[in-house]
Amino acid sequence: MSEQTNARTEAQEPELIDLTRILDGMWKALRHDFWIVILLTLLGAALFFVRAKINYVPQYLSSATFTVSADSQSIYSSSSYYNNVTASQLESTFPYLLTSGSLSRVVAADLGVEQLNGSITASVMPNTNLFTIEVRSGDPQAASDILNSVIENYPVVAEQVVGRTVLELLDNTGVADQPYNTPNYTRTALKGGLMGLAAGIAFLFLVAFTRRTIQREDDFKQFLHAECLAVLPQVSLKKRSRAQRQDISICNPHIAAPFLESMRILRTRLERLAGASGSKVLLVTSAAPGEGKSTVAANIAMALAMNGKKVLLMDCDIRNPSVGDMLGLRPGKGVYELLKGETTLEEVFRYDKAHGLYVLPGGKPCANASEILDAPQMAQLLSSVRELMDYVILDTAPVGMLTDTAVLAELADGALFVVKQDYAPIPHLVEAAEQLAESRIPLLGCILNGATATLGSYGQSYYSSYYHYSRYGGYGGREETPAQSKSRVKSSSRQGS
Repeated sequence: MSEQTNARTEAQEPELIDLTRILDGMWKALRHDFWIVILLTLLGAALFFVRAKINYVPQYLSSATFTVSADSQSIYSSSSYYNNVTASQLESTFPYLLTSGSLSRVVAADLGVEQLNGSITASVMPNTNLFTIEVRSGDPQAASDILNSVIENYPVVAEQVVGRTVLELLDNTGVADQPYNTPNYTRTALKGGLMGLAAGIAFLFLVAFTRRTIQREDDFKQFLHAECLAVLPQVSLKKRSRAQRQDISICNPHIAAPFLESMRILRTRLERLAGASGSKVLLVTSAAPGEGKSTVAANIAMALAMNGKKVLLMDCDIRNPSVGDMLGLRPGKGVYELLKGETTLEEVFRYDKAHGLYVLPGGKPCANASEILDAPQMAQLLSSVRELMDYVILDTAPVGMLTDTAVLAELADGALFVVKQDYAPIPHLVEAAEQLAESRIPLLGCILNGATATLGSYGQSYYSSYYHYSRYGGYGGREETPAQSKSRVKSSSRQGS
């Protein structure tokens, strides 16, 4: 109990950031929620495009370039140096004249308007007397009119500051025929898409950073203080035809070799642990539904049976019995009816020849499972089958949600905890492990189910152990063909029967 409490305390304490765990989490989140990243990217591109489209106001530019020289009556009129200085003085006085409103009022009065529909700027080319005036406006004609008025009135207005000047027009663009600020919508949309993509990556990072689940076999020691007995890879069956079997079992010839070898490794370790502790009745549970505990329990029973053991697979999840359907058995009475006294053990005790094991199906689903399982008849039933079998595998309800498993834990010899990779939150797993510990049942180990290769230890240790096992097991480190797998499974089934 103290170890489980320590495990919960450590699970709640902040841990150092594991970069590989974050990257793994981001990759898994991307595969599961890739559409969110795509949506954010498209949304960002669309928003930037629409905003640019709505906010776009076409602006037209009219400009004129002059040479500036002092008035011919000045003693400096022939000096290029003083002409350059005069141009610089005009440029420096231009902002002042605009700010003070002197030039704007003169030009507005000249055009007969109250306020100018445009902005005026001026600049001088360094070390020259070339002076440029630019007018920007939303109306191309207004820009041209303002420019012509400025050309006419600016020297007069500036005379008080720099004296009389002579402006010689070199170039006048006239009325602009197209806006100078035409936006690049493609570049704008691309920028928005990149911003959306960045938001998507930030979302993936946030998901990976906040998601605290079991990812690798080392996590069991860190968070649950328990050993990982095996890593069962994710199984994907191709639906080639209706005749092809779709059950995930080691008796299915279409199951890939890595899953078969993982089950053999699990069987070897389980037999060693059970033999050392004298355990015969093994309870298989999980913290939450959907972690594959029933599939794992059935495959453990098949693997032990293939090794020549007399095995009973008993469906004790009578709220939601599934073992019979999983093995393809006919619907009928089972554990529920047996405990209620509606049938006898001989009537519900079945031998499944296809899988080489004995089966007690769950029977009719019921809601008050805890009361039925806690009855003296359950203890008597386990006592009877214990004498008949080498192993009794109990498929139970998730321990993290119901008390059914806690009741059975007091009658079993050991427990196996099935954890699906990246599924249940770690605090929920710790709480479920604590419930098992309160029943004083030995936790033989954990099983990582539905695992996929990651950047961490699982991707290396699992495949290296698989290669090592296959090499010394006679398969030469290569995956079997479906024909080889089918032949070997049938041979093992005959040996175990």
